[in-house]
Amino acid sequence: MQRSFCYWLWRPAILCTVLGVLMSGAYGADLNSSEQPTMGIFASGHALWAGPYLGFEGGIAQTVTDVKANNRTEELSHVNAAFGLYGGYNWEVSRVVLGVEAAASYLGGTEKGDHPTLGPVEARASWTAAAKARAGLPIGNFMPYLSAGIAATEHSLTANGKEETSVSIGPVVGAGLEVALKDRWRVRADYSLTGIIDDTSRFGGADVERMSGNQRLMLGISRSF
Repeated sequence: MQRSFCYWLWRPAILCTVLGVLMSGAYGADLNSSEQPTMGIFASGHALWAGPYLGFEGGIAQTVTDVKANNRTEELSHVNAAFGLYGGYNWEVSRVVLGVEAAASYLGGTEKGDHPTLGPVEARASWTAAAKARAGLPIGNFMPYLSAGIAATEHSLTANGKEETSVSIGPVVGAGLEVALKDRWRVRADYSLTGIIDDTSRFGGADVERMSGNQRLMLGISRSF
């Protein structure tokens, strides 16, 4: 478990370093924009963020499931590679960007554990699909943003010899930083936190409560149209 959380933490540290270097370069380019023509990898022009876009993303996902029965709880945590598609539409409104986005991600992986009273248990969340609203504040070619919406996620639990799989609806919130490049290309770093399921079911004669959530850190590339 400790190794998993260390693995989760060093990736954002590297990501922040890379984004910091990119932001410094863009800020320097902005300062000199009045003296030099716009060249290089960064886009320019009016309505930089408006319109439809479609992209691909990949990164890491951590799914945590708490399994509770007979007042005893076992936490199952799994870190796995994740990837998916996303697309949406942006509107530039005054100095902010408002948008809607749909995304679907493969989460993968099964986590096994040993519950104190149930014995062997397994939890899995294979995929999630979300519909979100976004609000961003453009700073030149960079746009930090916040997002919120709802997500449908498949989750399965095996306990007491029974497997139960369901698709549940839960909230999803997130934040990220997007960079506009030339030729309508954009790259972004996106963090999202999804509530998967919180319910109680019967597993082989025992009432089992499961509560699960997922967090993802994804790097994406998209093209606007």
